Amino acid sequence: MGIANSSFIKETRTNCDLDWIAPSTSRKNLTKQRKPFFINSFVSKYLGNKLQSRFQSFAKHRPLSRDNQHAFRELIKSWTYSELSSFCSEIESGLAVRELTILAETARPSTSSLSNDLLYALKNSTAADCYIVFKGVRYKSHLLILLSRCRYFYNYWKLSSETSNSDMPELQFIDDNLSYEFFQASLHFIYSSTLPESLSPFDCQQLEGLLIKLGCIFPLQQDFLNFNFESKGDCTLIFTASTNIVSSSTYLIFHLRSLFIIFADERFSHRSELRDYCVKCSSTIIAARSEFLRSLIERRQRCGKPLEIVIDEHLFPRIYAVVVLHAIYTDHLDLTKVLDGCQVSASSLNEVQAIAAGRTQQTPLRHAIDIYHIARFLNLHRLAQSCENLMVSELSLDTVGSLWTWASEAGGSAYVRRQCITFVLTEFSRICASHLLLELEEDLLYECLLSDYVQSSEVEILESLIRWGEHELVRRMEEREPNLVANTTHSISRKGVRRSDLNDTELKNILSRLLPLVRIDYIIPPFHQSLTSAYKRGLLDRSPNADLLGQQYPDSRSPDVSPDAHWFDHSVPHRHPSGPRLLFLYAVEARNRLRRLCGTSNDLCINHRQIKTMAQTHETIHPYIINVMPDLITEEQRENIEKAFIHSMQQSELIKKAFCCGCEHHRNLAIEQIRLRVVRELDVDENGIEVICSTSSEKILNTKCPPCYRSQPILSAVNLWSSSTTSIYSRPISLLSEYGKLFL
Repeated sequence: MGIANSSFIKETRTNCDLDWIAPSTSRKNLTKQRKPFFINSFVSKYLGNKLQSRFQSFAKHRPLSRDNQHAFRELIKSWTYSELSSFCSEIESGLAVRELTILAETARPSTSSLSNDLLYALKNSTAADCYIVFKGVRYKSHLLILLSRCRYFYNYWKLSSETSNSDMPELQFIDDNLSYEFFQASLHFIYSSTLPESLSPFDCQQLEGLLIKLGCIFPLQQDFLNFNFESKGDCTLIFTASTNIVSSSTYLIFHLRSLFIIFADERFSHRSELRDYCVKCSSTIIAARSEFLRSLIERRQRCGKPLEIVIDEHLFPRIYAVVVLHAIYTDHLDLTKVLDGCQVSASSLNEVQAIAAGRTQQTPLRHAIDIYHIARFLNLHRLAQSCENLMVSELSLDTVGSLWTWASEAGGSAYVRRQCITFVLTEFSRICASHLLLELEEDLLYECLLSDYVQSSEVEILESLIRWGEHELVRRMEEREPNLVANTTHSISRKGVRRSDLNDTELKNILSRLLPLVRIDYIIPPFHQSLTSAYKRGLLDRSPNADLLGQQYPDSRSPDVSPDAHWFDHSVPHRHPSGPRLLFLYAVEARNRLRRLCGTSNDLCINHRQIKTMAQTHETIHPYIINVMPDLITEEQRENIEKAFIHSMQQSELIKKAFCCGCEHHRNLAIEQIRLRVVRELDVDENGIEVICSTSSEKILNTKCPPCYRSQPILSAVNLWSSSTTSIYSRPISLLSEYGKLFL
């Protein structure tokens, strides 16, 4: 951090280099560093020109991380043991809060699997079309499920269908001498491929013999894949290219983003000229998986109408028919089943942006977005989450911007949007070093900089924001002053704009939302050239500490006595109550420095507080769940949220770890992440529930903890070093992240 802007490098540049703004496509590195003579000689003599670019790329990116490391080492080298241990305590608590944040960002409502949906259809006789006769009693069931799962029922129906003309065929069970429990257990396995938990091991062995007689020995998904629904299905999906179909009895539905229309009218059955593509499927299975299709199929069954669903393929392309049906049958999204040679809808935002930018189309993302809208419309929640998982797996530096834009729109995915922000937080340094920074939206940068977990130093953030703002300013200048002589170009070219031509006042207005999010107090070194330049240009307030005048500094920790106190003591007045961002490079360096000061062995661990004290502090927190939207959220839902919230607070070891340093900011943030996780898992509006926690832990903390200086004015943070391993609270190793290993 800072070597690219050091005084030595500054002297070696020309004025033209310092004042020049390159085009957006070539501004990956504004500073040209001088390579040592022996490196250039070694590369040209031994490595050759072929490997020279790779070596130069390594040499270019290595000093940046080394600069951050060196600057932080210089900062903490004069800190005492008490100051370092307090800083490590804050980091340890921040790591726990980060893992709680990951849990909250990945939380989604639970979805029902294929087996659960089929069991629900069996229990409620959803779209039943046959009977199973057992001991003279008829039980409603589903014909295609029995035929695809059991060889016995398939052979029985094949023989009886030639003589029976009933709309509800009757299938005789294989053995009437069995008990009713065994009959129900066999149906349970046929519909779910799982044995009931109530059966004993001996009963399970007997049931396995019965299933072998029935010919039901393969998993559910495998039987559905092997069964030919296209020839034996009882429901027909008809895709037509006509857009002029209008009828009063037509079932018409509009979707938010991709206009999605389904026609279900028997009068279209004789219009063969509209049927370009037909595919058969099981009405039972699609009714069990989709609430919308269930109501449509049951209504047509009651009226005795043929099960035909006419779909306008301009709005629902036929290429996704097989993909959606395959996902309904197996709970698996397989994009290899997209039909080839068909016209593809261009409604995807990624596809449009790729065509406009001249880049290669992102085919998996395009298909996933289109199928996501179809799944949301049909209430196929499992398929919608599979599409979200595919989008997140395709996240990269090239796709994160456009994918975040799509997810932020109406009809987008809140889950994908959160994952885009998490990706930018993790890869912020790489994004800042590339031209892709200039393509990010202001709202995306704003939401990212609100986080404590941006993996980039504050000076890098400041430099990147100024660079982004200058690019935005040039773009606005181009829009204001077009070339009136030649409409093909602009009078203002990026190659002809110098920094002296830019209006710093307008640049400050462009960055008015973003610059206050830079934590200037934690820029190291505090006299960095980029910070000084921002002050000179008027982008930042020349009196940054004016709002802190008259504040009382505890324990005589004034800036003159301890200028670094705001790093480890939050009771010191400063403009950023959340403290420094959690950079993992800083965490490792502080840990290593603390080891060197203590001179202990590898089993060194930080003991923040005794378990007994932490348990008492944890038990004194009393949450109160407030329903802000009583018209939308029922009292039963509020009670379920309260139970889930209290259970998470009591059982989560991460909560105890987040409270260990006594930081009020981390405590409130941890409670907020628990709230978000609970409401997202229960599919409740995030703005409809508020949590207020009352605590009486101050008295307990003050009586249990020895007098050391505090991280917060009210809550205490203590570092106890005990030789007894029984009194040490060790941080739980989370499977969510590797960052938990930093302090082990």
